[in-house]
Amino acid sequence: MPENRQPGKLAVILHADIAGSTRLVLQDKHLAHERIQATFRSFSDIITQYHGHVRELRGDALLAEFERASDAVSATVAFQANQAEYTTQLNDNILPMVRVGIAMGEVVVADNTVTGEGVVLAQRIEQLADPGGLCITGAINEALPTRLRFDQKSLGEQNLKGFNEPVRVYSVVLKPGEAIPSPEAIHQRKPTKPLGTLAAVAAVILAVAGGIAFWFQPWLPEEEPATVERMALPLPDKPSVAVLPFENISKDEEQEFFSDGITEDIITDLSKISGLFVVARDATFAYKRSGVKIRQVAEDFGVQYVLEGSVRRSENSVRITAQLIDTLRGNHIWADRYDRELRDVFAVQSEVAAQVVKAMAVTLKSGEHERLFQKYTTNIDAYDAFIRARRTVDVPSRANIDRGEALFKHVIELDPKFAGGYAGLSFNYSVKARFGYGNSRMADAQRSMELAQEAIRIDPQFGWSYVALGGAQLASGDPTAAVATMREALVLLPGDYEVHLFTGLYQQFAGESAKAIEHLELAKRMNPVDTDRNTAFLGMAYFMNGDYAKAEEFWKRRNEKFPVGSTMPYVFLAASYALQNKAGEAEPVVEELRRAFPEFRLENWGWSRSYHLEENRERLHRGARTAGVP
Repeated sequence: MPENRQPGKLAVILHADIAGSTRLVLQDKHLAHERIQATFRSFSDIITQYHGHVRELRGDALLAEFERASDAVSATVAFQANQAEYTTQLNDNILPMVRVGIAMGEVVVADNTVTGEGVVLAQRIEQLADPGGLCITGAINEALPTRLRFDQKSLGEQNLKGFNEPVRVYSVVLKPGEAIPSPEAIHQRKPTKPLGTLAAVAAVILAVAGGIAFWFQPWLPEEEPATVERMALPLPDKPSVAVLPFENISKDEEQEFFSDGITEDIITDLSKISGLFVVARDATFAYKRSGVKIRQVAEDFGVQYVLEGSVRRSENSVRITAQLIDTLRGNHIWADRYDRELRDVFAVQSEVAAQVVKAMAVTLKSGEHERLFQKYTTNIDAYDAFIRARRTVDVPSRANIDRGEALFKHVIELDPKFAGGYAGLSFNYSVKARFGYGNSRMADAQRSMELAQEAIRIDPQFGWSYVALGGAQLASGDPTAAVATMREALVLLPGDYEVHLFTGLYQQFAGESAKAIEHLELAKRMNPVDTDRNTAFLGMAYFMNGDYAKAEEFWKRRNEKFPVGSTMPYVFLAASYALQNKAGEAEPVVEELRRAFPEFRLENWGWSRSYHLEENRERLHRGARTAGVP
C-alpha cells in the first residue's frame, strides 16, 4: 500500500442536494442562498441527533456518514417531514426541496472528508429520488430492521454510471399514521438483521472496487464543469437543456437519418413541456461529429444541462443509450440504455424525454404528461422520410421545395394515417403560393388549406399541423387567422423553436410587430446560430416595427451568410437603408437586384400583399421606391 494511502472502511453514506438549485438562485440569489443554508443547517442538526457525521457541506450538496443504515434512513425521514412543514409556510416559489440517496460502500476518510465508491454510489442513487424524496440501495434495504415502519417501494435494477452491474434501488417513505423513529443510543440495541455471509462477500468486493476507485477517483466531476461567467448567453429562468445529435454507431451509414430522427423527436417531446427551455435542433446539430466538449456546449448556448447519446440499429432491433449531464457540476445525473425491438423506438424516445424531465425536477402542467407519450406514427420508414423532407425544405429555394414536395408525398404513401405527411405537404404548398414558385398562387393556397385541415382531422395533437394551417391562412391573405391558429400550436409545443419562429412571422404580417419580435427573439435565444429563416424573419419584424437600423443589421447578416435566391432580401435591405436616409448604401443593393432579377417590378411584387395593414404595405413600398427599386 502506498505510504499516503488511507485504509478504507465499509460505511453508510448519505448524499443530499437541492433539486433545481440554479433555478432558485436565478429567482433571488440572496434569498435562495439563505434558505439553502438554513435547510442544510437543519439537516445537519438532525443527522447529528441520529449519530451521523456531516463530512462535507458545499453549496447545494451535503455528504454524511453513519454506522447504521437505520439511523441514516430515520434521520432523512425526520428531516423531510420537518422540511415539508417549513416549505408550506413560505409564500413564494423559492422552495428548497432536498433529494437524498443512501448507500453502503467502502470509503476513505481523511481530514474529515470522505471519498470512495460508497460516495459515488450514494450520489448516483440520490439523483433517482424525487424532490423531497429518498432512495436507498438494496444493501441498505437488507440492513433495515423490520420493526421500523417504512414503506419501501422497489424501483428495480438501475444501470448507474461507473458501475458495471445494475444496482437494485428502493424509494422510502414513512408508513401513513406511523411516528418517526426517535434517535437511539448505539449501545441500546444490536442489529436485528445481521448482514451475514452475503454482506461479507459484498464487503470484499467493495474493498477491491474501492481500491481501484481510490486511484481513478470517480467521485470527482466526470466532465469539466461549465461556469455561468463564461456563458455567451444568460441562463434562462427555467431548467435548460441542449440535446446533442445522437451518434449513429450502426455499421450502415444510411442509418444517419434514423439517429437524427430520434434526436429530433426527443427535442420535440421536450418542447412539449412549458417548464423547460430547449435549445433548437438547428443549433445543436452544428456540433455534429465535432467532438465538442460538454462544457463548451453549455457555455455556447447558456444552458445547465446537456443530453447526449447513441443509436445502433440492426435489422429489427435498436439500442439507444442516453445520458444527462449537469454541466455546472460536471456530473452525469441520469443515464440509461434501451435494447428494444425497432417497432418500440417511439416509446423509447418518449421514455428518454420523461426521464430527462424527471432528472431536472420539472413540474408538468395538465396534459403535458399525456402529450409526452403521444405517438404520431408507428411506421419507421414514414418517419424517416418525414425527417428527410423537413430538413430538405429548411432553406425554401424553388429546388428544395420541389424535392420536399416529392418526399412529403412519399410520407403519405408510406403511412396515410400520419399527419406529418399532410402537414409538411401543406406547408410546402403555402411556400409555393407566397414565393410564386407554382403556376397559380390561388390554387397552391387552396391545396395548402385542404391538406392542413386533413392533417388536423387525422391527428389534432400534432403541433406542426397548426403551423401548416397558419401558413395556408397567410397564403390565402388572412394573417390574423394565422396568428389565432398558432395559439393552438403554442399549447401543444410551448418550447418549440419553429413554433415561436413562425408565430413571429405570422404576427408581423398581421400588424403585431412588437409581439412578433418577442417570439422571434425567443426563437433566436433557442437557436443562437444564424439561419436563413431567423435572420430574415427578424429583419422583417424590426422593419415593420419601425426600427430600420435593426432591420438593416439582420438583413445584412442574412445576405452575407446565405445565397440571395429571391427578390425579398434586396427589397427589404434597400428600403431599410432608404428610410434611414442612407441613399449611398441603398444604391449598390438596388443595382444587384437589377442584375439578378432584371424583370422585377415593385407593383407586381406579391410578397407585400400578405401584410394586413395598409400602412405596412405603403411604408415598405415607399422605402423601396425611395431606394430606387424599379
